[in-house]
Formats: sequence, structure tokens, C-alpha cells
Amino acid sequence: MKAWIWLGLLVWSVGASAQEIRTDSVRKAIVPLAINDSLRPGQDQEIKIDTLLRNSKAVRPKLIPKKATIYSLILPGAGQIYNRDFWKLPLVYGGLGAAVYTIRWNALRYNDFLQPYLTSVNPDTGLPSGKTEYEVYIRGDDEIRTLTLDQVKRGKTFYRRYREYGYVILAAVYALTAIEANVAAHLKTFDMSEDLTFRLEPSTEKTFLARPTAGVKLVFAFK
Repeated sequence: MKAWIWLGLLVWSVGASAQEIRTDSVRKAIVPLAINDSLRPGQDQEIKIDTLLRNSKAVRPKLIPKKATIYSLILPGAGQIYNRDFWKLPLVYGGLGAAVYTIRWNALRYNDFLQPYLTSVNPDTGLPSGKTEYEVYIRGDDEIRTLTLDQVKRGKTFYRRYREYGYVILAAVYALTAIEANVAAHLKTFDMSEDLTFRLEPSTEKTFLARPTAGVKLVFAFK
């Protein structure tokens, strides 16, 4: 009787040991696989970078061309700031500054010729004053010269024309700033994915005999 008991305990212990060995072997086989799959060199970093890129694209606000145009019309350069095109600001304000400088430069010289021209007419009668020579301050040479009435008229007309050109340049830069902001916002939101390209696909069409015929079709996909 004791022999059967000892034999049963021996069989049970051997079976338990074998079960433990199989369980441990399976655990050892699975754990490294899980570790290798989850902690491959560089994968964790790639997952984090990819996640950050997706989050950054999701958080980035979508540009609205209408807003960019309105901002630029309210304040030149604000549309470029809205589009995050900060490198364009020196171009915008450089163009505006050049236009303002042109207006001021010609306006000062126009006034220098305007004052002598006004003295050529009697303010009470509206008739010519009779003077033939007039003293005009020449800013470029920083001196006063004596000019004829015809020279005064030509100088006044010359600087007035270029002062008006300055206003045209200012208006053009102002308008181009708003147009550029609108176009840039459109381009930044334009979909450049592969779905915009055309591709060839197999097609089955029915002929006039109502029989299906294999062919190829050109597909244009737009979003």
C-alpha cells in the first residue's frame, strides 16, 4: 500500500515539474518576443515623433484666405503675420517705406517751386505780377537760384508728377500686400496629396452590342 502511495506521489511530482517546466519555457519564449516587439531600438522614438507630428498637424489652425486679406487691408503686413510668413515683412515694409520716402522727397521740392510760382500772380487781381525772375531754393545743391517763370513752372510740374507717382506706388504696394496674403493662404491650404493626380484604372464598358469590353480609363481625383 505504501509502495502505491509513494508511486503516486512520484508520478504527481514528475507531472508537476514537467508542467512547471513547460509553463516557464512558454513564459521565457513569450516575454522576450513581447520585449523585442515593444522595445525595438529606435521604435519608441519613432512612435513619439510620429505622434508629435500628427498632434502638431491637428493643432495647427487652418488658414482662411479671407481673414488674411482683411487683416492685410486693416494693417499692411498683418496678413503675412497671420500666414506665418514673417520673412516677408521686410519686403512689405520696405516697399511701403520706399513709397512714403518718394512722396515726401518730391513733395518738399514741389513746395519749393510752388511758393515762387504763387508770387507770380497777384492774389487780389489774379493777374500776373509782372516779375520775370524768381528765387527758388534748390535742395539738392542746398542753395538759392534765380529762375525764370517758365523754369519755375516746369520744376513745379515735374515734382508734382513724381509725387503723384509715389502715391500710385504706395497704393500698389498696399494692394499687392493684401493680394499676396490671400494667395499665400490659398497655397498653404491647397491639397497637394496624391489624390489630386490622375491615374489609370481598368474599366469594363458595354459596346453598342451590349457586350462588356475590357479597357482602361483615366481618372482625375479632386478634393
